[in-house]
Amino acid sequence: MRKKQKEEQEELQNQNSLNTQEPEYDILRKKTIKELIAPSGIDASNIDRLEILSNTTRYARSFFVSSLPRMCSFPELFRDMYLFGDINTSVYINPVPEARSQNELNRVINQLETERIVAADRGNINRESILAQKRLEAEGLRDEIAAGFNKLYEASIVATLFTYNLQNLEAYSKLLATEMSKTLVGIKSAWAMQDEAFQSNVPLMKDSIRKIHTFDRNSMATVFPFTTSEVGHLTGIPLGMNKQTGTPVLFDNFHSSLANYNMVVFAKSGAGKSVTMKTLISRSAVLMGIESLALDAEGEYKIVAESLGGINVVLSPTSNTIINLFDIEEEKIKDEITGRERTILNVENKVEDVTQALITMARGSTRSEEVNELTKQIIAEAVAEEYARLRYNS
Repeated sequence: MRKKQKEEQEELQNQNSLNTQEPEYDILRKKTIKELIAPSGIDASNIDRLEILSNTTRYARSFFVSSLPRMCSFPELFRDMYLFGDINTSVYINPVPEARSQNELNRVINQLETERIVAADRGNINRESILAQKRLEAEGLRDEIAAGFNKLYEASIVATLFTYNLQNLEAYSKLLATEMSKTLVGIKSAWAMQDEAFQSNVPLMKDSIRKIHTFDRNSMATVFPFTTSEVGHLTGIPLGMNKQTGTPVLFDNFHSSLANYNMVVFAKSGAGKSVTMKTLISRSAVLMGIESLALDAEGEYKIVAESLGGINVVLSPTSNTIINLFDIEEEKIKDEITGRERTILNVENKVEDVTQALITMARGSTRSEEVNELTKQIIAEAVAEEYARLRYNS
């Protein structure tokens, strides 16, 4: 009986000790993610900055875009607002309905025409020509929107700069404004609205200051930070100089950061596609020992091949060089189990390649609908039998 009472007392003591610890764990469990990562407090008493109170005090100043250039190029418009040290940038984009776009553009066109007439009556030729040009641009944009080729967007851009002392905050604020002015983008401190601007720049999807600018579809694309000013890899072939940073552009097709070795070059006629590829081929051969094969219908790469010690093979109805579709070569593969390389003859893949080439030739020469899947199967069986006969004879 005494032993049983002693066990009950020990169990009761254990339960009491657990109960005394529960409030501490309950407090931790009740905290949300916001509560755990939030600072101790934010002092918003200063009208031009915020003081974030935590283990290490930080200072923050929020800015908004006040003016934009008439023309801009991608990706230079807001590059510094995305890459300028410890800075957060938020962009709020709202599409404008077509009916509202049409009404606003018609109002702008009428206003511009009125101002142009006033300028013409006063003899101000320069202002008259400027207003006439703006009216033509507004009319063109209105027609594009009506035809469905363009669209208007309202965008608000807010950025917050963070530092650990007031001296750096003042210096970096001036430097940021100077860098943004190089692309004709004007920024202003959210004076007396630091609290609202800071809230607009946290991931709450709430634009509290509403400093809106109007973009069309083409200009809206320049806002997105899909690329940076740094181009290329640490190792590779020098292709030119980066106009923004002055550093050389190095490109390596076989760099580990790339998903594969493929590359496509698009540009208008005369932009330098052939020059780029010749530069890449020649410097790859000289600097890295990479061999290249060019299928050249225009004969552009003949001089490059001869200069690099290569050969130029001419294929034409009158040339002595031919392509043997049935020619098969040994291939070296790595064994998945032993890891050693071994030599094989991949006849199955060769049969498929020869069959596909013959069926393409048959369709091109006959232009008959009878060249179908049945024909392809007959050709594949004949090619396989031919390879099998040659293997047995050898």
